[in-house]
Amino acid sequence: MDISLVGSVNMDLVYRVPYVVRAGETLHSTSYNVHFGGKGANQAVAASQLGANVHFIGKVGADDLGDQAIKNLKDRGVYIDSIQKEGVTGQAIIQVTDAGDNAIVLFPGANFLVTREQIEQEADIIASSKALLLQLEVPLDTVEKAVNIAAQHGKIVILNPAPSQKLPDSLLKNVTVLTPNETELAQLTGIEATTEENLRAACSQLLDKGVGTVVVTLGSKGSFYMNREESGWVQALNVEAVDTTGAGDAFNGAFAVGLCQGNTLRNSIEFATKVSAFVVTQMGAQPLIPHSIME
Repeated sequence: MDISLVGSVNMDLVYRVPYVVRAGETLHSTSYNVHFGGKGANQAVAASQLGANVHFIGKVGADDLGDQAIKNLKDRGVYIDSIQKEGVTGQAIIQVTDAGDNAIVLFPGANFLVTREQIEQEADIIASSKALLLQLEVPLDTVEKAVNIAAQHGKIVILNPAPSQKLPDSLLKNVTVLTPNETELAQLTGIEATTEENLRAACSQLLDKGVGTVVVTLGSKGSFYMNREESGWVQALNVEAVDTTGAGDAFNGAFAVGLCQGNTLRNSIEFATKVSAFVVTQMGAQPLIPHSIME
């Protein structure tokens, strides 16, 4: 169950606030914490904890934060031989409200220094993995290169299109599963998924572009999935959210594990839903996931 992952590594500076600060306002934070983050690292740690051999391809800064981030990944069982050092480690400034919502300012740093050439150097890792998992916190042409290599070797390609941006059809046609949230789906298709009819229309547009399956995460409304053979809803679990940071990343990491284990699409989504529901009850984007969650 090897997963290659091309993605970002950040340090998260997390501030607890009563509400997200408004323009021109100064707001007191009630607490402050530093957590390991980055969508790529979050997904890698989740998948590793759930039993996958995760080979991380990315960059951190040539600084103390980069050393700490690499050590954290290694300690969490992630293979780090394909992580290079250059520039300054990426950082995220995160406001977390008392209701568990968040707002994030992202400084990409070394993540934007991940190049096509680095991906080419790691082509054997991608070719020998069962699945490739990616996000959009590294340059888009780097993502395209990795996806092309995986597609050439018939690998499962899971793309979490976050942060949202327009994607070329040449990339989408090689994606096995696309996992946008509601906002990202609208950005990709121009269709606001305010009704199930609109949701299906947006997913159909992406299927027409060559995407194999679309899984839309909709927060408390659960998830909607659709491909040429099936479609349906998976309900969200009712939990008390403490911090929603990293919930989507945990979903994607767990979903990749489910598919690599040979589970059905629906069962993989249900497993991912269970893992992400646990993560929102914990502070930080990379909490320890109990072994019991896999039972």
